[in-house]
Amino acid sequence: MNPSKSGYHHGHLRDALILAAAALIEEQGSLSFSITDAAKRAGVSSAAPYRHFNDKQDLLDNVRDLAFIGLHSALEETQKNYQDNSDTGAAVYAMGLTYLNYARNNRAFFSLMWEDHGQMQPERQNLAHKSEGFSLLLSSVENHLIQRGGKSLCQNAEQKALYLATQLWALAHGVATLESNQLLNMFDKSAQAENILVDAASALLAGIDQVDTNRFETQG
Repeated sequence: MNPSKSGYHHGHLRDALILAAAALIEEQGSLSFSITDAAKRAGVSSAAPYRHFNDKQDLLDNVRDLAFIGLHSALEETQKNYQDNSDTGAAVYAMGLTYLNYARNNRAFFSLMWEDHGQMQPERQNLAHKSEGFSLLLSSVENHLIQRGGKSLCQNAEQKALYLATQLWALAHGVATLESNQLLNMFDKSAQAENILVDAASALLAGIDQVDTNRFETQG
């Protein structure tokens, strides 16, 4: 995420503290810093953060927002790079690989974004709004299905696209999490994250025609 390491300017204390906390997470690779550490990093008194944040968790929630913005920007850039590419399958794979690389390059932030630190249930609805990157993945999947079918998507096909996008997100997230925890190659020592992700995503795209659309009719 490369947050700024400079102190705050007058009138921007809140943003400076968020960037300071992000910088500490990036440097330490953990969430073990104190709110006082963030204040010191921003060049303010230990009492200053409490003008804007209730506690450290409140500050971390705002850093989480910054991490989601970073993920969305990375996925958006990937989508733009493939917008003129006729291989819509490759565009879907690229979205998954972008997710994987973001998790690799922002390990502590990735943990903060998705792990339950005691507030996940009340945050669930907010997370759905923050996770706009999923809408970009869904759009790529829809484009792929439109290309395959040669026409716009009907309601069942839209549900199928959502189902497939959810599978792909679960796949990318699972691979990224296992790799982050150094567990991906626990059984197969030759396992490579990129290969698993692309091969499994290819199988999901190839098998989408086998999905029972009746389930979507009953859900509707």
